[in-house]
Amino acid sequence: MRDLTWCMLSYRLPREPSRLRLAVWRRLKRVGAVVLHDAVWLLPADSATREAFEWLAQEIEQQGGTAFTWEAQSLDGPQDRAIVHRFRAEADLRYTAIAESAFELSRVAARVRPVSAAQLQQIRRRLVGLERALRLERRRDYFGALGRAHAERTVREALAEADARLATTARPADRSRRQRAVGH
Repeated sequence: MRDLTWCMLSYRLPREPSRLRLAVWRRLKRVGAVVLHDAVWLLPADSATREAFEWLAQEIEQQGGTAFTWEAQSLDGPQDRAIVHRFRAEADLRYTAIAESAFELSRVAARVRPVSAAQLQQIRRRLVGLERALRLERRRDYFGALGRAHAERTVREALAEADARLATTARPADRSRRQRAVGH
């Protein structure tokens, strides 16, 4: 494993209001940071992660907290491997959740008989939302988690299945209009 440089953020916020702590935690999770210890969070260092931590540090300080950002390298290769493993494991959990949701939506679409176009449209909208979640996950998957390919395939197949069912499921009014147009 190459020598990795880590972008680090350490912060402290006032106890109240607790919504500030929650907002910071959500922002850290959104960028894919992992907690090293207590309020010390890591991202692999690059211009985007530096900027994300610098902005977050400014926001924390504006809310009355303290924040420090720095870059560091581990002195121990196994520590780097352990941290990379944590990044991959957390990304795999998120990929698994996306794949399971897509699979469940696909099962719901297959179980509902008869299925209406409106029901299929709703399922399709939720699958498109999972596709967006997948794009977000790819941006914060810094080390190529193994679950990515499975999640992509599951979402892609579920969307294709929903599209195929939508193509063959017409609303009754549309069907009778088509039949009248061709003289049936």
